Amino acid sequence: MVDEGVYRVRFCESCTATTEEATKFHDLLRALGGMVVYGTYPGPLVIGIAVEAAEHVASFPFVESVVSVSDNSAVSGQPTPH
Repeated sequence: MVDEGVYRVRFCESCTATTEEATKFHDLLRALGGMVVYGTYPGPLVIGIAVEAAEHVASFPFVESVVSVSDNSAVSGQPTPH
């Protein structure tokens, strides 16, 4: 069983707010098995995703923070493999 969670994602203020960038983020999120539960890019989002995948989201250069909704703990980003 995959350990899944719900997280708040905040983006860096310098993020571009284009439709293309939003689509790119949604595609990356889907590729990691996640989905947006609430919110609109580039504003804060609530996402549902596996714990390990949340670490990848936190490592994206345009993401400021990823915080667990259940216990308010920050997720530290791990380098995304290339």
